[in-house]
Amino acid sequence: MSDELFRPDLVAVDLDGTLLLPDLEFVPGGPAAVAALRGAGVPFVLSTGRMFRSARRVARELGVDDGPVVCYQGAMVADLRTGEPLLHHPIGGELAAEVVLHLRTLGRHVNAFIADDLYVEELDEWARRYAQHSAVEINLTADLAAEVAARAPTKFVVQSPAADVPRLVQELQAVWRGRLNVTRSQAEYIELVDAAVSKSAALQWLCERLGLRRERVVACGDGGNDVDMLRWAGLGVAMAEAAPEVRAVAGLVVPRAGLAALLERLSTAPFAGTGSEPRAG
Repeated sequence: MSDELFRPDLVAVDLDGTLLLPDLEFVPGGPAAVAALRGAGVPFVLSTGRMFRSARRVARELGVDDGPVVCYQGAMVADLRTGEPLLHHPIGGELAAEVVLHLRTLGRHVNAFIADDLYVEELDEWARRYAQHSAVEINLTADLAAEVAARAPTKFVVQSPAADVPRLVQELQAVWRGRLNVTRSQAEYIELVDAAVSKSAALQWLCERLGLRRERVVACGDGGNDVDMLRWAGLGVAMAEAAPEVRAVAGLVVPRAGLAALLERLSTAPFAGTGSEPRAG
């Protein structure tokens, strides 16, 4: 592993399925490893599809209460301490209403995220499971299409049985090609954001703002919504439990149980010299 590593300018890590296990506990040694990185002066950024308030809560549990966070699949970069959005790309109201109406005809559950609140039309099992997973409250609205037309949402999440998701992703990508970025995040989740939005685009913006080098960023993830980030980073690290298409774009693959050890190694990796230059993911 040592031949793969270099002292990064920034480490970006996904939450669900990467730093968080399926039971929503941190990977063993995760908080201590993040503390070691930050103690070594390496900027650490969570890069997640979660809404800001959910990501902020997890960040605080991790011991990270300041600096930027990439959330909403990259549609927002916000300051953890103040809550101020530093970058925000919502979906336009007209297009957002179109999304709700289309998915209503398909009979699919839709979560809309407006002003960092969760809105649904029906308080069904899908809504309850999402709210429990993210530890957020649910807001009911009689007409979600009208709601998002009036107040542009940051993101949609479509929930559907896992076996149905691959086909549905392809269908939705075809419907909104060039207008929305449609990706699978978790087994039953499909993320819909503005076409210009991605985790990699948000991290690129953040690197430019902070004067950091993309080639010396390490990004860790496990989902289809992490593929662009793993490709973009100087070193993309996929979890061994990830799907083959995610592992295929990574420069390094580690099991979730080994993520903390990797992060600790990064905190002491060399800045330059043999074996220290970044590899394209």
